[in-house]
Amino acid sequence: MIKLTAFHIKVLAAVFMVIDHVYHILMPNLVILNYIGRLSFPLFAWLVAEGEKHTRDIYRYGSRLLIAAIISQPIYTIVFRKSFLNILFTLLIGLIMLRLIRRYPRLSQQIPMVGLCALIAEIFRCEYGAYGIGVIFLMSLTDKLKPAIWALYWCILHLVAVVGSMNSLGQNLAIFAGIIVFQFNGKQGRRARWFYAFYPGHLLILGLIRHFIFSR
Repeated sequence: MIKLTAFHIKVLAAVFMVIDHVYHILMPNLVILNYIGRLSFPLFAWLVAEGEKHTRDIYRYGSRLLIAAIISQPIYTIVFRKSFLNILFTLLIGLIMLRLIRRYPRLSQQIPMVGLCALIAEIFRCEYGAYGIGVIFLMSLTDKLKPAIWALYWCILHLVAVVGSMNSLGQNLAIFAGIIVFQFNGKQGRRARWFYAFYPGHLLILGLIRHFIFSR
């Protein structure tokens, strides 16, 4: 299969995200778009996990996420008409979790940290909630576990999430994102910090399109 750089995976994540948001904002009857869009969040979770491993300044990385999350929140709330915190807050909590895990490598210490971050994501109503934190944690293990073992845990996470009503059956299509991240060739490729502006920017554009189309 074709090997991908981190830049390629980021582009794919952005494309899948736009497809998903087109479904939610403009074409709610075209469910296939939502199914395709389910691949987006796991890819961004993997990118955050990779970013945590390779960043030279974790505080700067986290600050960028926080600033982008705060700027995006009013747009997110208006466009989606939801009271949830946007996905960037989920990624930020996941980033903090991963750095704590790095500092406290014992499993007996890691499990409570993951659980606490999952609880925080649920309490503050972050998009994807506890499920999202679980996805970020597992994505951080793609280079530590054998692919077959990782895939088993990945499937178990989605099975538990459905049984626990943490996500819909459609979200289980996110399982296929695992195939994409295992095509990573170990290279970063071109730098792309555009996502910090791309996330609120594309939401604003889609929201304006909806306004001009359906306000007539």
